[in-house]
Amino acid sequence: MNSILLATSVSNGIGIFKPLYWLFGVVMSFLMDVLNNQYFIAIIIFTIATRLMLLPINIHQQKTMARTTRLQPKIQKIQKKYPDPKDRNKLNQEMQDLYAREGHNPMQMGCGPMLFQMIFLMGIIGIIYYPISYVLGISAVVDQSGEIYDVILPIYQNLIGDDSASITYFQLNILENFDAYKETLMAQFPDIFTTANCDTIVAYRDSMTLFGLDMTAVPHWKDGIIVIIPILCLVTSLLSSVVSTLIQRKNNPAAAQQQSSMLIMMLIMPFFSFYISFRVTAAVGFYWIISNLVAILQQFYTFKQYPPRKTQAQLMINNTIERRSREENIKKIK
Repeated sequence: MNSILLATSVSNGIGIFKPLYWLFGVVMSFLMDVLNNQYFIAIIIFTIATRLMLLPINIHQQKTMARTTRLQPKIQKIQKKYPDPKDRNKLNQEMQDLYAREGHNPMQMGCGPMLFQMIFLMGIIGIIYYPISYVLGISAVVDQSGEIYDVILPIYQNLIGDDSASITYFQLNILENFDAYKETLMAQFPDIFTTANCDTIVAYRDSMTLFGLDMTAVPHWKDGIIVIIPILCLVTSLLSSVVSTLIQRKNNPAAAQQQSSMLIMMLIMPFFSFYISFRVTAAVGFYWIISNLVAILQQFYTFKQYPPRKTQAQLMINNTIERRSREENIKKIK
């Protein structure tokens, strides 16, 4: 039977994000070249740079949250004025009038900024999960990923002693077990796994050793000290969630009324990342740790530079100036 028909479908990312994968891969490759193949320094610099690029959005959200908090007394007053569900249209109209007078768009607190951040962060997946094709530039691995998967799967199953095992993260698995796959891949796919490309993969893999830990390995409780990576993922993610929750309560005291639901949400993502960090290579966990630490510092910076009371006071002054300016313009027209 034709090998193409036998080939397994392998995920190589989401199509619409592949331009971002390529862009971030070029940046990461440049950093690796400049830093003499120092993977972990490169990933730290990359993470800080991408987080700084998202800083204006976080500042914007902070200001929008402060504006919403300042309007809460007026919003509650309107809600008390129309408690009857039959007056929903009147309630909505007065709310719209309030937002128009205050120059506030509550939708700015919604999905827009979060969606942009998610799209941006999705691009980072390219360099974390698909480094061979996007960082090392061996794009042909994607074109024949199904055939390559079928060739390495029996080798992988033999390595772990499980004939029913499958490979979840294809390119990360190649990195982790490249010593076992190398000769077969060079023989079966000589146009892709050339001597030069294999040397590049080996050099990249060798750079992924930190304090004697092989960060291409998937952490397991039986493997000793490497479990520190999932543990640090959990700790830093929890800390980031706690800091974020405390800052939100400072910005919006009304949020304290939703303490139980916020607590549940605060715990879900950290423990989910803890679970996932045992299913991906330690290098992915390392990225999450750095990302969490940078996020914590970024939250402290934003909160210090734009404290709720100061931000609300400045917004009130700006709003007064804008309203008087509009009134003067109306008078001139009349």
